[in-house]
Amino acid sequence: MNFKNAVQSTPKIANYLQAGLQALGGNSSKIIVHTTRDLKGSVDIDTCLKNDYPNSPRWDYVFGYKDKVYYVEIHQGKTSEVDNIISKFNWLKQWLKSSANSLEQLKDKSFYHWISTKGTTSIAKGSRHRRKLDQKGISGPSAVLRIKS
Repeated sequence: MNFKNAVQSTPKIANYLQAGLQALGGNSSKIIVHTTRDLKGSVDIDTCLKNDYPNSPRWDYVFGYKDKVYYVEIHQGKTSEVDNIISKFNWLKQWLKSSANSLEQLKDKSFYHWISTKGTTSIAKGSRHRRKLDQKGISGPSAVLRIKS
């Protein structure tokens, strides 16, 4: 199964798949890819699921590029926000298992990235904050997500 088919077989987000990075709106400038024609579409998960999960720490976006799936959270890049990012990640993983099985099946091709809203705060290697993020498989925070071919 590919990204587009996985999104289209997920009822709550199927009608929200947009071309390229359009679902990210102004945040699309924070994603840099080598070949834009290899973008497979994007979904604003946060907006799509706002009514169903109004008080949950929802993850922001997902997009497909080549044969990979990228989950992106745009949030302040402060060490004090690490626990918030992890809460959003945990919510995302639970939602994928319970409501988005087709996307969950692509987990071996999936990446999770935190992009800072204003610049970036470097989280030192070996720090407890970095270890927490690494344990979950979350990269960042960074000012942009640059995907190399």
